[in-house]
Amino acid sequence: MGMLRTEVLSGESLFDTRQGQWRDLIGDAPTATPFQSLEWHRTWWKHYGGVRRPLAVAVFEGADLVGIMPFFRTRGPWRTLRPMGVGPSDYLHPLARRGYEDAVAEEVAHCARTLKGVDLIDLHQVRETRALAQAFPATRIEQATCLLLDLPKTYEAYLQTLSKSLRYDVRKLDKSLFSTGRARIDPVPADRIDWGMDVLFEQHKLRWRKRGLPGAFLGKAIRFHKEWATEAAKNGWLWLSILSLDEQPIGAIYAMVAGDTAFYYQAGFDPEKGAVSPGTLLVAFTIRRAIEEGMSHFDFMRGDEPYKRRWKPQHVHRNLRLIAPANGLMGSLGSSWNQAGSRVETRVRARLEGRGLI
Repeated sequence: MGMLRTEVLSGESLFDTRQGQWRDLIGDAPTATPFQSLEWHRTWWKHYGGVRRPLAVAVFEGADLVGIMPFFRTRGPWRTLRPMGVGPSDYLHPLARRGYEDAVAEEVAHCARTLKGVDLIDLHQVRETRALAQAFPATRIEQATCLLLDLPKTYEAYLQTLSKSLRYDVRKLDKSLFSTGRARIDPVPADRIDWGMDVLFEQHKLRWRKRGLPGAFLGKAIRFHKEWATEAAKNGWLWLSILSLDEQPIGAIYAMVAGDTAFYYQAGFDPEKGAVSPGTLLVAFTIRRAIEEGMSHFDFMRGDEPYKRRWKPQHVHRNLRLIAPANGLMGSLGSSWNQAGSRVETRVRARLEGRGLI
């Protein structure tokens, strides 16, 4: 590894300045997720950027881009540096070339701490095992729990690890409803993404309405995810599938892939069709697809719900929020305020988690 240098890219042109190198880096970054892609961040900025000020910390070895992490700055009351993608993104760490993860994290952390015009640094959804969590000294707040499943070579081998009751439900994929054609699960083709996302939104709404809650897809979130899904489909990153019964959609699952990992993002189903076990079948279908396509991991991402534990994930990871004042009194006030906000967020999350998908 040679000498590294850091460059701060600013303005909306940052998405164009290094886009070729950014895209190339995705294929050479072992910790890459869809949330580090240029397309995710560019789409996020379009829908959530508003009056914020975008920038990205880019790390180079010579002329080669070896790491990048986009941020934005708020205007007040304390000027805050946050990672671009905050909110819908499950993982927010630098994108770094293989073997450069620690060095890139150090460069990003140093640059963030020394940026002018920043009172507070507020990083979100940093997995505790990622290099940035070690490189950035800050108040550490647990923000989410993520469950990760290591996949065996065959689906049948995986089924043997499950409980008898779950195996019974999962095997409905091969029973009469499916073998007679009354029920089926179909990946949504690229030319029907808008329709598929509308089905997902509606099924998700049905599921959450029964809890008296609005769900995750409202307003600009709908527009963001529709546009992102179209971009993801172009790159082969989207796994969107619909469960139909008697030609009517009764469930949908929204997953993504990057590298050797499938990422389970959201799902929805008609609670009136619970006897069919739509949530279980959609997850089983997606895990089976991941195994058949040679994936090594299935990431359940944010949320430690009991239904996820039924699928026997072997790894439990914490996502951290890292808060550090960068400048004087305003930074200290901002740090105290945001730490209090995190405590409220924790109570809300505790209320939502623990509910079953099935």
